[in-house]
Amino acid sequence: MNESNPTLYALIIRLIATQNGSLRATQGHLAHAAFLNILQQVDPQLSQAIHDMHGRKPFTISPLEGYGLPHNGQLSIQAGQEGWLRVTLLDPTLFQTFISYFLQGNNKPTIQLENLAFHISEILSTPGSHALAGYDSLHNLYTHWEQIDPITSHQTIHLHFRTPTAFSMRGSPYRHMHILPDPPLIFGQLADYWDRLSEGALTGSNTRDAVRLFCAEGVVVSRYDLQTHMYEYRRSKQVGFAGKVAFEILDKGSPEMIQHLNRLADLAFYTGVGSKTTMGMGQVNRF
Repeated sequence: MNESNPTLYALIIRLIATQNGSLRATQGHLAHAAFLNILQQVDPQLSQAIHDMHGRKPFTISPLEGYGLPHNGQLSIQAGQEGWLRVTLLDPTLFQTFISYFLQGNNKPTIQLENLAFHISEILSTPGSHALAGYDSLHNLYTHWEQIDPITSHQTIHLHFRTPTAFSMRGSPYRHMHILPDPPLIFGQLADYWDRLSEGALTGSNTRDAVRLFCAEGVVVSRYDLQTHMYEYRRSKQVGFAGKVAFEILDKGSPEMIQHLNRLADLAFYTGVGSKTTMGMGQVNRF
């Protein structure tokens, strides 16, 4: 495979409700189950492997969008109402398996969320077809930022945390969830994703520690417009921050690191950041 071939995919799946009904306000776990069900119908072994996988999984799923605001913890759905889900896939094999479900000759493929069925009217994947759709590769992200002089621009990175975002602080003596956009957490986790996905082929085997150290000393939050929101899953609750943040790079002495932070900001469009990204949390894009 050519190095520039896509390895990162962001799909917008347009939906039409087939009936009246309601769903929990937080339905990311329902979309998660529907995603695995689609994989199971195409490749049961892959679906089980993804289900059993520990740690970071190679996909993210957004909440159901376009159906208005919830009331009393419930989202009211009307037959014929249109909305969408966003799915990102971080592996070409997973992408081919998932997309093949919609190419099997079924005239009206559906997604089932609890007791409600939605017809899939369209899948958008090409850049420009939707603001949150597209595809790219790690190689393209790497070469793109290699060719840009970061000293003259790109020293402030603007990120929109579209859904509640939180970080599990498992290494802390008091295990807790952290709900602030601290630069070492944001970019350190993205660097960890980069290292895992690239397997050290592009920027070396471990950029995470260097990124965390650089951000702790040389990157600050310069502006923000944030709120906290509570997601209530079937058996748990999770609060997170959502909104817009500007990260200013104060340390101008490392153009390679400025390039890499911008590269990681582009990667966040596909990977998301924080906990429960496979259940609707941590959706991120530049603004």
